[in-house]
Amino acid sequence: MLYRFAWVLMWITFKIYFRRIDVIGLEKLEKDKPYILVANHPASFLDAMVLAVFLKRDLHFYVRGDIFKHPLAFKFLTWLHMIPIFSREHGMENVGRNYNTFERGKKLLQQGKLLLIFPEGFSRLSKSIEPMKKGPARVALQTAFDDSGLNHLSIQSVALNYSYHGVQSDLLIRLGESLPLVHYGGIYTESPARAISMLTSDLTPFFERNIIHIQDGNKTLVAEEIMRMEFNDCMGEPSKFFEQARLRCEKLDTKVDQAYDQYVEVLNQYKKLLHVHGLVDRSFSNNNPPHIMGLLNLLLTIEFYLFAKVFWLFPGKLVKWIADKTVTRIDFYTSVYSGVLAFTCLIWWLGWMIFIFQTDLMLLKVSITFSPFFAYIAMQWEHDFADLKSDLKLKNLKSTAPSLVKQLEEMRSFLLS
Repeated sequence: MLYRFAWVLMWITFKIYFRRIDVIGLEKLEKDKPYILVANHPASFLDAMVLAVFLKRDLHFYVRGDIFKHPLAFKFLTWLHMIPIFSREHGMENVGRNYNTFERGKKLLQQGKLLLIFPEGFSRLSKSIEPMKKGPARVALQTAFDDSGLNHLSIQSVALNYSYHGVQSDLLIRLGESLPLVHYGGIYTESPARAISMLTSDLTPFFERNIIHIQDGNKTLVAEEIMRMEFNDCMGEPSKFFEQARLRCEKLDTKVDQAYDQYVEVLNQYKKLLHVHGLVDRSFSNNNPPHIMGLLNLLLTIEFYLFAKVFWLFPGKLVKWIADKTVTRIDFYTSVYSGVLAFTCLIWWLGWMIFIFQTDLMLLKVSITFSPFFAYIAMQWEHDFADLKSDLKLKNLKSTAPSLVKQLEEMRSFLLS
C-alpha cells in the first residue's frame, strides 16, 4: 500500500521535475520473469526511485544498511521495497548480516520479481567506472543454481543518464544487453568461488558496453556539457543520443595534454559568448520548432503558467532552501530536492484542498484540484520561453553581427566534430 502511494506521488513529481523522460528497451523485461538489474549510480536514492516508477514493474533494491538502524525505519523502508546491505565501513560485525540480505534477494527472484543492484557499490558524480563488487555475481549464481530452478536467470543492464543534477534536467533510462547465467552453471557446481569471480570479471566489459562512461573521471563535467549539446541535436531520438553520447566520451578520452586544454578553452569561450548574448545552445541545433508555434503555445498556456507560479511559489522556494542548506554532495542534490518536493507539495496541496472545498468558489476548486498539472505546464512554459527568447536574439544577431553568429557556429561544429 505504501509502495503504491509512493509510486503515484513520485510519478507526478518526476513528471514535473524533469524536462524530458525517455525510456528505451522496456520490452526487454518480460512480464512475471525475474531479472537482476545492474545500473550505474550517478544520483544516490534517485536512481532507484526513477527505475521503480518508469520500469512499470515492482522493483526491489539494495541500499546502504546504516539507514535501517531504527526499527521504525526498518519497517518503513522495507514497505518501500528497500533491502539493507552492509559494507566494511558499517563495521565488520554488520557484514555478516548480508547473508540474510542475499537470501531475501534470492527469494524475491524466485517469486519472479525485479532486483536492482548497483554493482559499483556507491553513487558518485564521476562517469568513470569503479571496480565491480562481488554482490551481484553472488546473488545471481546462488539464485540460479542453488536448488532454485532458476538457471534461466539473466542479468539485465540499465543505463541512467541525467543531463545535470537539478530541476528541469533530462532523464534517460536505457535497458541494454542481458547476460544469461546458464553458461556459468558447470563452473559454479565445481567451484562457486571461481564462478563468482569469473562472473564479476565478466560484468566489467558487459557494464562498459551498456552505459555512458568515460575512462578519465576528471573529464566528467566537460563530457556532460558536450552531451547536453548532443542531446539538443538528437531531441526525440533517445537511442541515437545514447550512441552519440558514448562516442563523445570515447573521443574525449583520446584528447590529452594540449589538445584537451584547447578543447576545454573553446568550450568555455562558447559558453561565455552564449551567456553574454542571452543565447542557449538549442537555438543552434537542428531540432528547433518554428517560432510561430512556440509563441502560440506560450500565449495559449500563459494563464496556467501564472496561476502555477503564484500557487506553488512558497513551497517551491521552501524546497529549494532546504535542499541548498542540507545537501553537500551534488550527486545527492536531485534525490533530496525531488523527495522533499514531493512531500512538501503534497501537504501544501492537501491543505488548500481541505480549505477550498469548504467554500462555494467552484473555479478556484477546479484550479487547485488541477494545480499539479498546471505546475507541469509552468515548468515547460519557462523552458519554451527561454528557447523562444534565445531564437529571437539569434535572429537579430544574424543581421546585426553575422561574424559573431558564424564564430559560434564554427565553435559548436568544432566541439561536436
